[in-house]
Amino acid sequence: MNHIATEIILAFWRVADLLHSPKRVSRKRVRLIASLGSVRFARAASTAALPRSGVRPQFEYNPENSLFALKDHQTHFFAHCERVNSYLAGLEARGEKLAKEYLLDQVPFGPGDNIVDIGANVGDLALAIQSLGIEVNLTAFEPSPREFAALERNLASNSAIKGFKAFNAAVWSDDDDQKEFYVKSATADSSIIPIDGYDETISVPTVRLDTVLPKKTYKLLKLEAEGAEPEILLGASQILSCFQFVSADVGFERGLRQESTLPEVTRILVEHGFHIKAVGRDRLILLFERTTK
Repeated sequence: MNHIATEIILAFWRVADLLHSPKRVSRKRVRLIASLGSVRFARAASTAALPRSGVRPQFEYNPENSLFALKDHQTHFFAHCERVNSYLAGLEARGEKLAKEYLLDQVPFGPGDNIVDIGANVGDLALAIQSLGIEVNLTAFEPSPREFAALERNLASNSAIKGFKAFNAAVWSDDDDQKEFYVKSATADSSIIPIDGYDETISVPTVRLDTVLPKKTYKLLKLEAEGAEPEILLGASQILSCFQFVSADVGFERGLRQESTLPEVTRILVEHGFHIKAVGRDRLILLFERTTK
């Protein structure tokens, strides 16, 4: 993809981001309800949930593990009360929405395919996979401890996940015992890159994909790291040839200047034999396909 085409995509999305962003949708109702306390909040949120097939999803809060849960056709855990907006229409709707955003309908999945999820949060990608009616093996990475606790529970109970391995670590360009991580759970914007408005900083281990992933065929790399995508790819120079597709969120989320990583991510992946197969309409997500063997 040439420089002019990249700039055209960026220019379009700069305007779109100013006009509308899912992460800027008003949360006044949720914040008001949250003042009730976690248990009463969950009960109140249940009344706001949208019935589907005659059944209204129910929200709960477990003080023992400090996790919220949505009980729909299955139980799905999440870590922060403000994330309830993502689930008000139910788990099936959440999965269908993400499958569309990540452009998964353009990936020819097969039974037992291997998928890697970077920036897994609480494991909502499993809902997207489930909406496609397939079973896969998933390797997931999530550095935030509370989100990771929900992630493990969700992957263990999701029927679309044939087998999984989850890492409570940040993926980066090198392996390090500890690196500062900026936690911003309410909007799922936590990052290893310094950001504004974070709740706290914690120390997390970092790993390289080249180090931690065994060499085998992978159907998809889902890459969503709040601006750290280039460094992650630099730490995957040996394993990238094992992937057939990469779905990368390259939105305006990197660091204090909120920059897009589209140019650098595209450059790195093109150098490794990928080309852009599709560009998202609802979010700045690009689907890359590898064409060279």
